[in-house]
Amino acid sequence: MKRVYDLVNLSLLFLIGFFVYSSYPRLPARIPMHFNMAGRPDRWDGRGGIVVLAVLALAMTTALYAVTWLTPRLTKNSRYVNIPRKQEFLRLSAEKQESYWAVFKEFFAALALAINLLFYLILRGMVRIAMGTAGLLPFKVMWPAFGLMALILVYYTWRLMVLPGKLIRGEE
Repeated sequence: MKRVYDLVNLSLLFLIGFFVYSSYPRLPARIPMHFNMAGRPDRWDGRGGIVVLAVLALAMTTALYAVTWLTPRLTKNSRYVNIPRKQEFLRLSAEKQESYWAVFKEFFAALALAINLLFYLILRGMVRIAMGTAGLLPFKVMWPAFGLMALILVYYTWRLMVLPGKLIRGEE
C-alpha cells in the first residue's frame, strides 16, 4: 500500500506544481491568503504567496518522509524508542521490527497524501476567489480531505499500538 501512497503523493505534488505554474500568470496582484471560519478571505497577499504554499506542501511531504527514514535509524538506541511494550519489541529480530517500521512508513505516507490533497483543494479555492469565480473558500469541498486524515490517524494509530504485541506473540 505504501507504493500506492507514494505514487499518489508524487502525483499530487506534480498536480499542485502544475496548477500553480499554469495559474500564476493569470492571477491578479493580490490573492487571498487566509480565511475566516465562514470561508471569507480576511488577509490578502501578493500572488507569490501561492508559490509559497506549493513549496510548503513539498516541504511538509519531504519532512514526513524524512521522519520515516530517520526514525528506525535513531531507534537503534533504545533511549529514543517510544512504543508500547518497548523492551519486548527491542528483543525481537530485526526482521520482525522491520514489519513494524513498514507500517510506520505507510502511516506517514498516507498522512502526507491527505495533507497534499488538502493543500491542492485550498490552492484551487484560493485561485477561484482571486479570479472572481467564487466568493468563499468552499470548506465542504475540503471535508473529504479532513475525513481521510481522520481515518488515517485513527486506523494507523490503532495498528501501531496493537502491532508490537502481535509481533511479540508471533501473530504477525
